Amino acid sequence: MSAKVEAQVLERIAAAPVRREPFAHCIVDQIFPADFYEEIIDHWPQEESWEALSESGRVIGYAERMVVLMNTAGYARLDEARRAFWRDRVGGWLLGAGLREHLLRKFAADLEGTEFAARAEATAGDALIVSDRTHYAIGPHTDAMHRVVSLLFYLPEDSTFRRFGTSFYQPLDPAFRCRGGPHHPFERFRRTATVEFVPNRLVMFPKTDRCFHGVEPVDLPGIDRRLLIYNVRRAAPR
Repeated sequence: MSAKVEAQVLERIAAAPVRREPFAHCIVDQIFPADFYEEIIDHWPQEESWEALSESGRVIGYAERMVVLMNTAGYARLDEARRAFWRDRVGGWLLGAGLREHLLRKFAADLEGTEFAARAEATAGDALIVSDRTHYAIGPHTDAMHRVVSLLFYLPEDSTFRRFGTSFYQPLDPAFRCRGGPHHPFERFRRTATVEFVPNRLVMFPKTDRCFHGVEPVDLPGIDRRLLIYNVRRAAPR
């Protein structure tokens, strides 16, 4: 099953057209086989497995973003069946070199000649399972400097929360660029699109100084905005 899943993911990513506005990105539907998507729903982490992103040591703030990191410490928070599923059935291929190299080839033209250009031998991958709760929001930003390509797998059970997808933005000042780091105020940007939050959809884009994206304030009570986030990132210096 894992080989079948990886094959479909790579095939659909390869076939997806790269849209150029407002920045390079792809949207891929039915990214996972239907039966595997059902397994994801069935193995979704239990409430006691989550920790706030702010407590994970990755960032400051964003208490409404709950996560399970896909690493040894994160897997240890899961029960035995869920741990085996996320570590072996998902992490086995997601964190491998195949997907990472596939993405670097996919977006090579967009990264070439920029300070964000990636060399396959100088990158790694990391991932986290995410549950965004009521009041979560994140202003327009271009991601941290160590990011190279970002993948957002939408994993809801249905389309109830479709309006809370990732949004794309353009700065009101056409010349404004951001190398990465800060999250900017919404009022300094124009929202150009929101990629609806529907089941089994992938949104992906390379890191540039104009890939402004974010999430509008989540104002619906009791929301559980489920994602799997994967990043190709620059490897730590040796």
